[in-house]
Amino acid sequence: MPTVGETLAAERRRQGKSLADAVEGTKIRSRLLDALENGNYDALPNTAYVKGYIQSYARFLEISAEPLLDEYRKEEAAFKHKPRATDRYLNIPHETLVPESTQAHAIPRNVWVITAVAVVFVVLLVCTISSLIKAGSTAMPTSPKAGASAEVTASPGEEPTTTVQQSEGSFKVRVTVKKDAASWVQATVDGLVAYDGTLNGGESREWLVNDTVGLKVGKPASVTVTREGQTVALPKGTNVQLTLKVGQ
Repeated sequence: MPTVGETLAAERRRQGKSLADAVEGTKIRSRLLDALENGNYDALPNTAYVKGYIQSYARFLEISAEPLLDEYRKEEAAFKHKPRATDRYLNIPHETLVPESTQAHAIPRNVWVITAVAVVFVVLLVCTISSLIKAGSTAMPTSPKAGASAEVTASPGEEPTTTVQQSEGSFKVRVTVKKDAASWVQATVDGLVAYDGTLNGGESREWLVNDTVGLKVGKPASVTVTREGQTVALPKGTNVQLTLKVGQ
């Protein structure tokens, strides 16, 4: 019986589509799709991500994802019990080597070297901490930096929380994927890429924005964007872009 990856690759080729077409259609990186097609699970992230990739790939090829997910569960179970390459280094030798009496209590040279390095490291660490404590005792208190932002991950049905204080003029923006859907999303918050990946049905991400947030959404029809709880309209089409600023 073909593996999940073989089934997806065969269907893609049958439809006359290249791997580049699949990357564009699913917004999943080519190295991850290649690993999925070849069953190279060592090169893939955790199970939840792999299931999301399979669902996105099946949706791109317009085939049912359920049989593929069932087959993946079997493959994953077999993969977990597969001996690792490093296990061969754990074999116990047939003969136990007993050192000579003159060497029984000798300390190897590399142990002395490691011990000396560790002692130097501890001394330097203590000196650094002491300097920081002295500097902190004389320094004036400073206000928190503006522009700090935090990403909060929320599981479906759970209300996300954050410990970052919201400064005056900042706002929160949340991206939520509708149930039984998926979309690629990239969020650039205050000039830094805060998220770049595929969100599956029911998943959401939230960020605190102190200046500007730029959003790129692969499938706007599957995504809801809110600003401080108010829905923000997304442009129609695919791979759209949206910019929200403080004060606008």
